[in-house]
Amino acid sequence: MRLVLAAAPLEPVTVWDTRAAAVPRDTERLLMSDKRSEGFAQSSIPDAYDRFMLAQLFEPWANDLVSRARLEAGQSVLDVASGLGPVASRAAAVVGPQGRVVASDISAPMLARAAARPKGSGSHVIEYLECSAVALNLEDDSFDVVFCQQGLQFFADRATAVREMRRVVRPNGLVVISTWAADHPLGLFGPIAETLNDMKVDEPYANAYDPASYSMGASDLGELFTRSGLRDVSVETREIDAVWETPEEAICTLLGTPFGPLVTKLSLERQEQIRKALADRLVKSERGTVIIRTVSNTALGRK
Repeated sequence: MRLVLAAAPLEPVTVWDTRAAAVPRDTERLLMSDKRSEGFAQSSIPDAYDRFMLAQLFEPWANDLVSRARLEAGQSVLDVASGLGPVASRAAAVVGPQGRVVASDISAPMLARAAARPKGSGSHVIEYLECSAVALNLEDDSFDVVFCQQGLQFFADRATAVREMRRVVRPNGLVVISTWAADHPLGLFGPIAETLNDMKVDEPYANAYDPASYSMGASDLGELFTRSGLRDVSVETREIDAVWETPEEAICTLLGTPFGPLVTKLSLERQEQIRKALADRLVKSERGTVIIRTVSNTALGRK
C-alpha cells in the first residue's frame, strides 16, 4: 500500500515499510527521555515526520511560538530540540541575513533532514548543532532568544535543560518554551498511543503509554522557569487546530514517531489491524479532512 502526497516534491513513501530499521528488543530500557531522544535518531523516522507532522502540526505551532518573542532583524536565536527546524526556519526568516540561528538537536538524522529541506527566506543563516539539551555546546550569553518547542517534557533532567537555556541567553534575553498542556487531550498522539496500547504493541521507551509523560502543567512549567533564575515569567495556554487532508495521512503520523519502527516490524496482518483500529478513532470533517484540537502551554522568561 502506497500513499503519494500530491504536493510533496519527494518520492512516494511506502506505508508500513517492512524494511524499516530494526529496533533492539532488549529489556533493559534506558530512562524515558533518553530513549525517546534516541528513538528520533532512527533513520526511518524523519521522512514520515516531515510528510505527516511538520506542515500539519509543528509549523503552525512554530509560527505561534516565534511570534511570542517579537524577534527583530539581526538578532541571534537558538532553537533547542529543533527536530526538522520549523521554529528555526521561521526565526531565520525574521532575523534575516544579518542575524544568526542555531538549530540544536540530539538526533543527527533529524538535523540532516532539516538541512536538506527546501530553503526558505533567511534559511542560509541556520547552523546545525548535534548536542544534548542538558549540555549545550555553546558559550554563555550567546543568544538574544532561546526557543524550545515540544521538547522539554521529554528531557530526563528538565531543570538542567532550562538552566542551560538560561546560561546561553544574553542578559535581558528571552527564553520561550512550549509543551503539550497537561489536563488536555494529546491531539493525535492520544489516539495513536491508545490504539497501540490496546493492540499490545511494545513500548519503544519506558512510560510511552503514560499520557502524563507527554505534557506539563502550566504551574510546573512556570516553576521551572522561576527556579532556573529567569524573571518576568508568564505562562499561557493556547490552542491550534491541526489539519490532515485525509485520514490516511493522519494514520501515517505514527510512522514519524518512535512507535513507527516497532509497528513496521509486525506482520502485515497486524499492521492492517492497527491501521483500521486507529482509523476508527478518527473523526472526519464534512470535506474528509481530519481536524484535531491541540493545546500547549507556552512559557516566557527573561534572564
